[in-house]
Amino acid sequence: MDSAASNLLDLAPLLEELRAQLRDRCRARKLPYRLGVVVEEGNVPGGSFARSLEREAVAGGVEVVHRTVPRDNAETTLTALDALVVNPTVHGVVVVQPVDSLPPGVVAAHLPASKDVEAVTPAALSAAAEGRRRGTPVAEACLATLLYLGIDASRSRILIIGHGSTGGRPIAQRLLATGAQVSVVQSDIANVHPLPPYDVLISAIGIAGVMPKAAIRSGTTVLDVGTSMVDGQLRGDVSPEAGAAATRVTPVPGGIGRITAVCALLSLTELGGLQPGPVASWSLLETVARMLSPRDAAGGAAAAAITGALAAGLDGLCRLHAPAEEISESGQAAVRLLLAADRDRLAFGHYQHAQRQGDPASVAAARLRALATPGEIADQLNLLEERLRALETTPSLDLDRRLALELTVAAREAVTRLQKEFSSQPP
Repeated sequence: MDSAASNLLDLAPLLEELRAQLRDRCRARKLPYRLGVVVEEGNVPGGSFARSLEREAVAGGVEVVHRTVPRDNAETTLTALDALVVNPTVHGVVVVQPVDSLPPGVVAAHLPASKDVEAVTPAALSAAAEGRRRGTPVAEACLATLLYLGIDASRSRILIIGHGSTGGRPIAQRLLATGAQVSVVQSDIANVHPLPPYDVLISAIGIAGVMPKAAIRSGTTVLDVGTSMVDGQLRGDVSPEAGAAATRVTPVPGGIGRITAVCALLSLTELGGLQPGPVASWSLLETVARMLSPRDAAGGAAAAAITGALAAGLDGLCRLHAPAEEISESGQAAVRLLLAADRDRLAFGHYQHAQRQGDPASVAAARLRALATPGEIADQLNLLEERLRALETTPSLDLDRRLALELTVAAREAVTRLQKEFSSQPP
């Protein structure tokens, strides 16, 4: 431990610098930024991150809307998430991972890029990879740390260990956008010989002490991003013995993780500055792409993807709309639509499961449920169409409304067509 202590980086000055940026942005705004946080009960490491995030938020002047949900109730989780998404006073949402109550991809389907603080949605990731918006908080924390250390990412060789969807992969994409020379090793670094040359090593595996000492070269900088809990203590990928070989290494705890929370809040302030324009946020563009996804063998439904973006488009329309009770009514309509879409997804999944089991009675019952749910969605789309037609918009927002209406009508026709096609298929 003593041999590694001298090269441990002190990131406290960087943390204070980022905190000052956050405070300045919050003071310059008339109304406070508001962050929605959803975390499941029993999520110990996620709960720790949520508490850190909320402490930094309160200290910086950001209001937090916290929602704790049970880990075994998908509808409760989705209701909490959707209510935050369609609330025009909430500028960004963080859904703390892991989320046990929902299948992979559902959170991203319900979260519009315009409220995606952590850049987990495809549109946000794509924009970050092109340098058009901030990336994931951990990627921004890595960039901020390199800048603080005087390392020009665009002129550096950077080796990333790990390629997870919330760690190494978005870090690599964000660094590539800066012009960095990036190499990636998926995970089994002990068996990779020789390693690519590098000036900076970023470890994002999430297994305590997994980094072999031989992988760390003298004269290099190591950012230890991957963390895990061991006997109640937070541990990094890089053990003190392995880190001793580097010139500089970030500590765990007290390293990149502390920077990540403030970077998330800085991303929130940028999202909060977005105003609905010719296309509300990015959400209506997402809708157009998602409408191409039919009910498929994985048990998904076109409606489940379509409706999340439609609801987000409605949220974009409502941001500058008054009075408040009409905004609330629109939000409730969007939530009902989202829940109907998820009932459809689940019903079709149950039908496919019954088919695999081969029990004719179960197949027949599941088929009836799967036939009924698209009709529920079509009914909710009818109500949404009425709501959109009744909205009083400004001239600058009227294009948003017309586009949303066109998409709503197209979505209803697509759902009705899916229902007819499914009813005509043999059991």
